[in-house]
Order: sequence, then C-alpha cells, then structure tokens
Amino acid sequence: MARSMSSYSMSSGYFNGYSSDYEEKLLNTVWMGIVGLEVLMVLGVAVRGISRRLSPHLKLRSR
Repeated sequence: MARSMSSYSMSSGYFNGYSSDYEEKLLNTVWMGIVGLEVLMVLGVAVRGISRRLSPHLKLRSR
C-alpha cells in the first residue's frame, strides 16, 4: 500500500518549533567564534610570512 502524503506533512509540523531563540543565538555565537578563530589563524600565517620576507637574513660563517 502507498503511504499518504498527510503522514509526511503531519510529521514535518512537529519539528517546526524545535529550535528556540536561545539555541539559534548559541549556535550563531559558536559559528562566529569558529570563523573568528579561522581569520586569526590566516592573519597569523600572513604576518609570519611577511615578517620572514622583510627581515634581514642572518648569514652563517663558513669554516
């Protein structure tokens, strides 16, 4: 027997109010923290590369 579409629509209505405002705010905060950490990591690598390129190279004495 084929299932009717009414059973699917009834189950989808159950989950409509599942996420609360608190949960959305918490997930947004976590997401922004992860993105901020990634930006800091990229900036750190860029600054490190620029500082290595611009710093004078020390030459070791050959014996």
